[in-house]
Amino acid sequence: MILITGAAGKTGLAILKAVLSTGEPVRTLARRDFQAAELRELGAQEVVVGDMEEPDLLQRAFDDVRAAYHICPNMNPNEVRIGQNAIAAAREAGLEHFVYHSVLHPQVQEMVHHWNKLLVEALLFKSRLNYTILQPASYMQNISGYWSKMLTAGEYAVPYSVDARFSMVDLDDVAQAAAKVIREGERHYRAIYELCGSQLLSSADIAELAGEAVHRQVQAVTLDRDAWERSARENGMNDYARNTLLKMFEYYDGYGFAGNATMLGNLLGRTPTRFEEYLKRTTHLTISD
Repeated sequence: MILITGAAGKTGLAILKAVLSTGEPVRTLARRDFQAAELRELGAQEVVVGDMEEPDLLQRAFDDVRAAYHICPNMNPNEVRIGQNAIAAAREAGLEHFVYHSVLHPQVQEMVHHWNKLLVEALLFKSRLNYTILQPASYMQNISGYWSKMLTAGEYAVPYSVDARFSMVDLDDVAQAAAKVIREGERHYRAIYELCGSQLLSSADIAELAGEAVHRQVQAVTLDRDAWERSARENGMNDYARNTLLKMFEYYDGYGFAGNATMLGNLLGRTPTRFEEYLKRTTHLTISD
């Protein structure tokens, strides 16, 4: 049996579907009861419900599974402690393979939520577990939150330079790679894989390609970060998440977020999905909505 923690988020759901397609039984860890119903409907054989920050819950989740795919809740300030407890639970359970969902370039200390993942990676090095670390770039799926404004105002507004470039990756590609790593096990022990798309695209490029997909002109514009911060505060975003994202935007503004697609291509046995292919697969759903 395979364990997937953080299974109810968009990453966890994608990983769950990919792992289930290989025929392996899956146990999932979710925070709320209503999420458990969706996970069971998708095919999870077992669902453990509760707070990932509780060591006893993690111990129960890790008990009697062959491999685990650990996803910490996004931008959780306690990610290092959660990782430490998950590693301890895995060791206690005699886990064969611990796969950790990290992030591209966790070495960047300015982005606190990335740096925390690096600290968890360091814990894995000392854990004596058989581990694999996956480091995905930002997802193509992240643009979904911008579709409404693209369609109504023809604007793709981001709080950093529209010229900053990114190696966006299709989450479905990440999920397929993760399922392969879990299925093949031993050949991936002690490996760290950077998972990136094959294109280097700026927000201006993204807007142009998105406009072509929806048959209207879309322009990328830089949103004032002070205005973004006020809006986020008014909409109830907590201080940690707001400040963490602001630091990420500042980093993006100066350096973008780019990596190499070779490893993902090797894992998939094909070229990673191009942004145009992703758009073709998804924009008809957006337009019909």
